[in-house]
Order: sequence, then structure tokens, then C-alpha cells
Amino acid sequence: MKHALSVIELTKAYESDPVLRGLNLDVPSGSIFGLIGPNGAGKSTLIGCLTGLLEKDSGQIVINDHELNAVNELLIKKDVASVLQPPLLFENFTSYEFTTYVCEMYGTSGEELNDKIKSLFTYFEIDEYLYVKVRQLSSGSRKKLAFCTAILTEPKLLFLDEPFESVDVISIGRMKTVIRKLRDQGITVFITSHILEVLENLCDDIAILSKGEILAYLDAKTRHDLQKDSSLSEIFEGYVDAKNSGDDLLDWM
Repeated sequence: MKHALSVIELTKAYESDPVLRGLNLDVPSGSIFGLIGPNGAGKSTLIGCLTGLLEKDSGQIVINDHELNAVNELLIKKDVASVLQPPLLFENFTSYEFTTYVCEMYGTSGEELNDKIKSLFTYFEIDEYLYVKVRQLSSGSRKKLAFCTAILTEPKLLFLDEPFESVDVISIGRMKTVIRKLRDQGITVFITSHILEVLENLCDDIAILSKGEILAYLDAKTRHDLQKDSSLSEIFEGYVDAKNSGDDLLDWM
């Protein structure tokens, strides 16, 4: 099986506080992959390392058969796009200026770009903000702008860190439609989210991260077998021991 992403013995600490502890992970090419974990599990730190925003302490990251390092960084990044939490945007650009500028950097500024921008903006109901400064957008509109822009760069690997947060229900459904279309085109989509109900029906494979380590990798067959009797939320709680959540403290209710 070909992998779009391989992580080998990855470590990252802040001062003396370890966050990623020898993490290993393989993500199949052309799949929708979901990463879930409790707060503080290391999801955002992992995304930061995978996108090159954070420097790893040790280990290896391989993206599309190239190790992520100073030599290969530009080669890798031209095929990778990301929507981070919060999105990294240029506040004084209009939405249109931001999208076209990013697309130009990726070399995807062909004649059809304007039509693609307008169709995506209309689909996600942010077309009225086409010429509005980014700093004036709501958090949900900012997230949708970042998502549209990332798609238009035509990546081979797309990282989405909490893409559904602050986004309305209709737009979440439309995001899911677009993500499936990307998968059908052979693009790999790597998603982190706290909204397990969305990932449950969207992802091909799901990994559970806790305390900087992968506790479980659930491929489609494993999830199908487990979810005959349990929801993804219940499976997740079993792995991270969330059952001991102190519910007895609410006995007075």
C-alpha cells in the first residue's frame, strides 16, 4: 500500500515537557484520514510538525516519498495545503486578494481560477465577502475562506486542523461533499476534529492519539466490526479511559 504520509519515531517537547513520544503513523494515499484525541493529546503539535511550522526534536516525516527536511521542503510544500486552527490569513487583504495571492504562489493561477473562486465562494455562501477585508470576517467565514483557498491550490495532501469548528451545519455538509470529491480524485485528506459524529461517517481510517502516542489505528474494516455494537465516541472513550470522568461528582443532580 502506498502512503502519502509516514511518521517514524517522532518526538517533540516544549522545554522539558514531552508532547509527542516516539509517534509512528502511516496514512494511505488517496484516503480520508481522521485523527482524534482528547485536549492536550498533541494533535495540533503533530499538525505543526507535519506542516513544517514546528521543528521536531527527533524522528522522521516522509510526505509523498520525500523526507521533510530543509533540502526537500519546497518540493514537498508545493503539493501540500493546510487549514490550521486558527487559519493563517492575511488580515488586510480582501478575500479575493488572499485567495488569488496564495494560488499564484502555488502556480495555480490559470484562466479558470476566477470561475473556480466564484463557484466555491457561492457554494459556501461567502461570495458576498469576495471584496471584503479578511479582518472583517466572522470566524466561520474565515474558516470557509481558508478551506476554499486550500482546495484551489490543487494539493496532493491536504491537512485540515479542526475544519468544522465555528462552521454552520449546512457548510459542514458541503465541506464533507468536497472532501469526498477530493478523495475520489486521489487526494489524501488528513483531518483532526473534536466532532466525532462528522468523522465517523466521513473518514476511511481513524487513529486515536493520547499523551503523544497513537493508541489505536482503526481501518475501515476494524471500525465496521467495532461499530456494530458501539459508536465511534464509545470506542474512543474506551481507549482514552474517559469512563473515569468523575460522573459521581454529579450525583446531586
